[in-house]
Amino acid sequence: SVPSAADDDEDAYDLPRKSRDPLDDMGFMRQARRKAFWRRPLVRASLLLLALALAALLAVQVGVQERDRLAASRPALRPWLESLCVAFDCQVRPPRRIEAIAIDSSGFIRVGGAQYQLTFTLKNQAQHAVAVPALELTLTDSGDQAVVRRVFLARELGAQTDTIEAGADWSGSLGLALEAGVPGERIAGYRLLAFYP
Repeated sequence: SVPSAADDDEDAYDLPRKSRDPLDDMGFMRQARRKAFWRRPLVRASLLLLALALAALLAVQVGVQERDRLAASRPALRPWLESLCVAFDCQVRPPRRIEAIAIDSSGFIRVGGAQYQLTFTLKNQAQHAVAVPALELTLTDSGDQAVVRRVFLARELGAQTDTIEAGADWSGSLGLALEAGVPGERIAGYRLLAFYP
């Protein structure tokens, strides 16, 4: 019989043949040769090395992506993560978990003229240190419409470190002056929001 194109495609996967025995062209013989190929020690060793290399690559990718969380939850990994970041041009920083930050208390009072004082206490509810967030202050009028909005980064808030320790409170106070053209009589309230920029 004339060999079909399908037979040629299947033969491309066959191992070299020592003879042209008609039984070699039988489907069960080709299948047996394929199974024998995957059972060879060299093929199995190559597949094992490939699997180990892919697992190592995945571990590196997870390490880079989750470096902050891993360093906080497993401090013993920090030196390894920092050396990994040297190669990938990144930094290990405190984790940013805004759901762990609660504004425990805050106040906004007028101290004279266009001068105001903002006070706040942030609480870290996580079991590990988290990064100090930024604060967004929105001054509102009597209809709760925004009049002025301003963002304060951690360094502007007077943070001495870049972290709030596990279960700790962090309090701050900030003096503010309204910009020219913003009438103080319009200010009736405020909203304070913690976030990571």
